[in-house]
Amino acid sequence: MLQMTKTRKKDAIEAYAMLLPAAILLILFMLWPMINSVYYGLFKWNLVGDKVFVGLDNFRFMFLQDKSFQRALFNTVGYTVLNMLLTLTLSLGCALLFEKTNKLSVAGRCIAFIPVVVPITVMGMVWKMIYEPQFGIINQAVSALGGQGPQWLYDSNIALVAVVIFNVWKEFGLYTIIFIGGLHKIPKELYESASIDGSGPWRTFWTITLPMLRPIMYFATTILLINSFKAFDHIWVMTGGGPGNATTTLVTYIYSKVFDNVGLASAASFVLFAIVLLITLIKAHVGKDGEVDA
Repeated sequence: MLQMTKTRKKDAIEAYAMLLPAAILLILFMLWPMINSVYYGLFKWNLVGDKVFVGLDNFRFMFLQDKSFQRALFNTVGYTVLNMLLTLTLSLGCALLFEKTNKLSVAGRCIAFIPVVVPITVMGMVWKMIYEPQFGIINQAVSALGGQGPQWLYDSNIALVAVVIFNVWKEFGLYTIIFIGGLHKIPKELYESASIDGSGPWRTFWTITLPMLRPIMYFATTILLINSFKAFDHIWVMTGGGPGNATTTLVTYIYSKVFDNVGLASAASFVLFAIVLLITLIKAHVGKDGEVDA
């Protein structure tokens, strides 16, 4: 018994020793910045002068007076909902289309995945030229057909949609591959039984494919949700948050404020963290049985 106790203690020490480097990195680069954001959110400071303690004034100002923050919050929610809806629909459709292992399907997967590996800032600049109202390829094609294309990134009514379209094109290939992996894990016997019972493709999809993809869907929606809330690079490259505040999200708002008022930017970053954490906890509670098998 004494020997077993010593062995367990030794194993525990070795396990904690192996976890220690990861724990240190977690504290330094995640926990400590979050604590700092709460701390600096209680001050008014522009990185140069003295910090002035203002308590919760930064939070009150953002929610009650700052129209740009309110618009950024609204845009972030709208961007997240639209981006998730379009990305999941397109990636799942492509996964069903490219599920087979023939040459055409493999080529389709490669084409869909190409945008994922290209730097997002580079493609953001390319798409900005594509969206250009006068010389962009989209409006040139519309003009050739006798129509008149919209202003895209320069129209406050559709600029956010244009940015979402780019991001869907950029990321849907990744989720397509994830869904294909999930489809390959569904037992073929289920489809054979459904075929014998006379189930059509649509009924088979709703009664077999979609329920069996639930663990993969849970994983994909979680990653997509977090990525949507922290979207920044392509938005800043393509619009800078404009026109006006039409494409300003919480992250672009934080970036634009950090050089003028660190306290306000820190308060906004804590709000962003709190929102993502709350949504993630709710999602985990509602779909707690939706876990991905190793």
